[in-house]
Amino acid sequence: MVRFRGLHIVAGIAAMGLAAALGIIMGLNNTAVFTSSCVVFVAVSLWVQSRVAKFHTRLQGLPQPDGAALERTVERTTERPAERAAEQLPSGEGNAA
Repeated sequence: MVRFRGLHIVAGIAAMGLAAALGIIMGLNNTAVFTSSCVVFVAVSLWVQSRVAKFHTRLQGLPQPDGAALERTVERTTERPAERAAEQLPSGEGNAA
């Protein structure tokens, strides 16, 4: 499967730089340039992250090579939910009132 780790950060930083350049060209003061650049960074990085997530969900419906299907089946059979649930039980430590 294709991985896009960090793509939303890179896109946000690129958009932030572009917004800063446009803010300086428009004659905004430093505070306004910084604030608008941060807003653009958050908006673009969240948008790209949502688009990548939609792309991944579309990829999950496509047929996969035999090795990947076999690997996923082995992972499912080796997991033991009862053991994981026992590990997640509270140990009785802490300062509960």
